[in-house]
Amino acid sequence: RDIAYAVLKMSLRCALFDDDPADTLSAAGMPGSKDTSSEDDERRNTKTRKSHAKSTALYPARLGDFARYIPLRLNERERSLLNVLESTLNVTEYTDNVDISGSFSSKTQRIIDGIIEVCNIATGLATAAGLDDAVIAVVSSNAWDRSELLDAQPPNAAPPVSYKLASRSPRQNANFLRDLYEIGRRNKVLNPSRMRGSYGKLMYLLQDAQSPAVAKTLGFCLYKELVMVGPYLEQFHRGLEFLEDSRLVEAVQYVDGFCHSTGRRLSRKEVDSIISHKREVTESLVKDYIQQQSEPRSTNIESIEEANSKEIVVTDRDMIDEENESNVKVLKFLNEEELRRCIDSIADAVATCVSNIKPVKRMLQLLEERFDPNDPKKNGKYSNLTLSAVSRVSSYNMGGGHYYGFSGFGNYNESSNSEGATLSHSHSTQFVFVWQSLKLWCEVQKNIHQLWVCADDDLLSTQSTYSLRNTGQGLNRVQSCPRVGSIMRQLLSQVQREAGSPWVGLSVIHLGDRDVPNALIFIDKYTQIPRFLRPLVDFVDGLDGMCSSNDGIGAYITKEFGGIDQLKMMVLCDYFKHGFDGSGDDGGSCIDGRLTSSWNWTSRIAKKRYYHAFMLSGFQGFDGEFK
Repeated sequence: RDIAYAVLKMSLRCALFDDDPADTLSAAGMPGSKDTSSEDDERRNTKTRKSHAKSTALYPARLGDFARYIPLRLNERERSLLNVLESTLNVTEYTDNVDISGSFSSKTQRIIDGIIEVCNIATGLATAAGLDDAVIAVVSSNAWDRSELLDAQPPNAAPPVSYKLASRSPRQNANFLRDLYEIGRRNKVLNPSRMRGSYGKLMYLLQDAQSPAVAKTLGFCLYKELVMVGPYLEQFHRGLEFLEDSRLVEAVQYVDGFCHSTGRRLSRKEVDSIISHKREVTESLVKDYIQQQSEPRSTNIESIEEANSKEIVVTDRDMIDEENESNVKVLKFLNEEELRRCIDSIADAVATCVSNIKPVKRMLQLLEERFDPNDPKKNGKYSNLTLSAVSRVSSYNMGGGHYYGFSGFGNYNESSNSEGATLSHSHSTQFVFVWQSLKLWCEVQKNIHQLWVCADDDLLSTQSTYSLRNTGQGLNRVQSCPRVGSIMRQLLSQVQREAGSPWVGLSVIHLGDRDVPNALIFIDKYTQIPRFLRPLVDFVDGLDGMCSSNDGIGAYITKEFGGIDQLKMMVLCDYFKHGFDGSGDDGGSCIDGRLTSSWNWTSRIAKKRYYHAFMLSGFQGFDGEFK
């Protein structure tokens, strides 16, 4: 009877909680159980690894589709050239000389003079750094026709072993310059926090170089498509098969010490197990996909005479004569260095997605945990998100009389600012408005690599030109963004379907107008989201540890704010209200206005009552570094 009861209990537990029967038998001490602790630990670690790998799969679709928008990591030689490009952009004043109004000189001539100057500076710095050999190696490996390296040489001439960049004109160095600028663009997608002060110069220079009139006068083109992991692997044998391999998901997973499905902190043993398994899977992939290089290779036909009726697939062009060269498809095989470089590139992209989405999802979690859309008094006075619009017209006294105007001299208080909120929402409406905005930001960060590539294509498109206009924030290049707009509309439609409630606010996406002049401004705005949400999340989550480790700070928090929870609710309530109140924007409820309001909130934090508590936590700012 006891055995029957235990078996029944085991069956119910397995059915309800999807447990492993062996684990249940072991817990019950019944025959057939695996009672060794090492096997139990291994089984538990295996479950943790699978759960962790599944939860870190935050790319928008299949890994093969995601890889089409993942830039290829820079190698050592490309990093040397990146230093040359950054030094060049730091000393040039291209946009200051070109984007000016009221000049009597020809803008086209100013553009051409500026491009030639930048090209000459880059060439001189590369020569001074002794990078001629590195340049020939990079250009030779990237160019489809190596005879293009010297325009003066005949088409069939062998490429030189080396040459001096300084002895050649910008037109003759066109291959080098194209690769140089492509390296800078690719590095920016890989590391959005880099080149924050010089990336705009690079893109505007290339944007001008794409103009037909400028390109015709220059005599060469500076544009080159970004090198992406997906297209890069497609040119190799079994490259697409590698992207579809199920083991690749585990090989590129991001390990940060937390279980992303439950939020539980992983033990040191569990983290080591995940890292060890990740390395094992990576080595297995590398071994399986490069061992073919040592295998015999042959054509896919029996005789060379069949070349006229059937495509020949070989691994070396020297295997057939010139008569059949037009029918030849040369197979390229991945080597170990290239394969590991692709794996690391995908891992970098996954890590970027996870780290960018994490603060947004955490803010969404805090909103759902600490606020109730149906109860504005759930956790006291700081649980109410009711928002009332205030007039932006401020009054001031001049000569004994009151005057009214759009002035910044209005009195500041915690619930308003010199601009004031433009939205009036009830508690439940504001809750839904914030929830929908954060949900949209999650989707944007998940697809940020695709948006980067689309922004690059829109900026450097030859189908649409820009116009220099005063948008109210100085002169800006206004240009349409069809590719970015298409992706954003898809993401917005997806979030609206998942929301399960009517959309609050406007669904207008500003692109190519005075609010968001071009794709560069757009992508720069949305890369700021994790930058200003991460310090906010770190402060709220680290407040308990900060107070427990320092009694003085704990006493200050209790005396000034009434306790840790009160301070947390004060900060969160203030952000969820005035970070989404429409301030800093004309309308405030459009897609762009939500982000503008949040960024405007960060600029006013120094005036907040809790600012000193932020400073005690080590907070230094939201904007990060510009180097």
